[in-house]
Amino acid sequence: MKKSISKVLLAAVTSAVMLSSCSKTPDESRYIPKTAGVVVDLNAKQLTTKLVTNGITMDKLFEATQSKDTSNEVMKAWKDAENSGIDMQSHFFASFVFQGQPAEHKSYISLTASLKDADKFEAYLKKNIANFSLKTQNDFKYIWEEKQHAVIGWNKSAVIYISAVDPSNLEKYNPGGSSSPDYGDPSEPMIDSATAVTDSAMAIPAALTTAEDDAQIKTWVAEVDHLFHLKKDETAGSIEPFAKLLKEDADAGIFVNPEAIYNSGQFTMIPANVKKLMEGSFYTGTVNFENGKIVFNGHSYMGKELAAIYKKYGKKEIDMDMLNKYPSQNITGFISYAFDFRMIGDIVKATGMDGMVNLMMGKSGLSMDDVLNAFEGQLTYVASDFAITKKESPYFPGEFTEKPDAKWIFSLKVGNKDAFNKIMTSPMLKEVFTREGDHYTVVNPMAAATMPAMSINEKFVTLGSDSALLQEYLGGKGHIKLPDGIEGKIKGSMLGGYVDLEKVTAVIPEDKMDEDEKPVAKKAKELLKDVTFVSKADGGDVQHGEAVLTFKNKDQNSLVQLINLGTEAAKVMQARKAKEKAYEDSLFAAPVDTTVVAPQ
Repeated sequence: MKKSISKVLLAAVTSAVMLSSCSKTPDESRYIPKTAGVVVDLNAKQLTTKLVTNGITMDKLFEATQSKDTSNEVMKAWKDAENSGIDMQSHFFASFVFQGQPAEHKSYISLTASLKDADKFEAYLKKNIANFSLKTQNDFKYIWEEKQHAVIGWNKSAVIYISAVDPSNLEKYNPGGSSSPDYGDPSEPMIDSATAVTDSAMAIPAALTTAEDDAQIKTWVAEVDHLFHLKKDETAGSIEPFAKLLKEDADAGIFVNPEAIYNSGQFTMIPANVKKLMEGSFYTGTVNFENGKIVFNGHSYMGKELAAIYKKYGKKEIDMDMLNKYPSQNITGFISYAFDFRMIGDIVKATGMDGMVNLMMGKSGLSMDDVLNAFEGQLTYVASDFAITKKESPYFPGEFTEKPDAKWIFSLKVGNKDAFNKIMTSPMLKEVFTREGDHYTVVNPMAAATMPAMSINEKFVTLGSDSALLQEYLGGKGHIKLPDGIEGKIKGSMLGGYVDLEKVTAVIPEDKMDEDEKPVAKKAKELLKDVTFVSKADGGDVQHGEAVLTFKNKDQNSLVQLINLGTEAAKVMQARKAKEKAYEDSLFAAPVDTTVVAPQ
């Protein structure tokens, strides 16, 4: 069987995502440099355990998603990978390291995993990689993979795969990118694309490598050597937010270090004062698949200068009254946000770009401070009564189209009245709005007819889907009905939101689907219940965000439910391909003068 090591590692990472701890601080993390801009952690053992506990194994998964002609080959490839010596139950890390100027091609991606048996791993490589040429450097072994221009290095306990990337054109590394490496059709078994990789590698004998190739090999071997011998203060683990992320014991995690990215030379256009403002800022996130829900948690760590700006304006909480007075018992979703716009002004000033902003706004007769002071930073958007409705075309009478429709309100609280009135009477808006008593109206009646219902005064700017709903909302006599626990969850936060996915998916029409698609569509509609998200300030320099995607079935693990839906969709795709192939075969088999009717 022909298959390259890059495919083994990528297959392992893919399976961890698909399946996805043992240790509070995974041993594999010590090979990740602090210069990494983005790190993705997949806890394969924890994720696999959740699937196996619910009766899903790789054997059953491949059997369900592959055709009879390919499932055996795929299983052989997977079993081969399982016996490769790589610990398929360890943490898998993918690290993106941005360094040097783009033209120098020094940036790379590294994949890191644990080894259970280094001798098995070496034997596996020797068996499956063409032109296998084993080399040794210091205390590790390595080979060069020509097709991917990658080095695979390993010692007794770990394997590191390094391949160069071009940060200025990351799209080409996507499976769908025009210049992406050829991973083959994702609907085809992995073994086919792996074979193509090895075949192409066989076409280039090792003896024909150029001096340029030799220099490239030496560069990446040196980098592998560097990663295997990182000092503690050189690892990403020496960064406190990353160390905290590893201890969260999540199914999957992500770490972003903006400073490592823009200091790498990849973004030379970023001004020095912008870099200084963002210094010490980091972002981390985790994903956990639990029974009946997926929980996303994120932390934003602010550096010294950015934290000082946030502290200057204090903690701000969403105005619950703006949400609660929405007059409906049939809520589809909402988002409420509390953010002092003046923070934006301080951030822009700290970067030294306020002069440019004011210059651009010069013709409007306004300054940046005028706009930021005009609004308090309290906004709410609420939608209800979501449905698919038939609407007649205004241009073609008698023609109807089905479109999503909902009732909604958007409200923005005014801050400084003088600044607000200055905006409304500025050269930019004075031709559009005119003041009538204590409110503003649209000057042109024809323009007003095309705009949503609105109310603009010195307290609020409020827009609505229709005037009746707007007036009822402004009257303040109605009261929103939220699901149990939602109000208490978002109260006191700076950001809160909710979407009733059950109501959104319920209106998806099944009558326009093919018969073989309806069962999957029905299961998809029965899958999700709602999603809630909230963001709060944990302290002066940390903000915490959480999103919870809730499933209707509360007793089964959410990953298992997603896998089950995915396998059902795969079966539908296989059946469709089989039907199409049968139709094509019938065309070629039919006599020339026979009319073949296409199946519906």
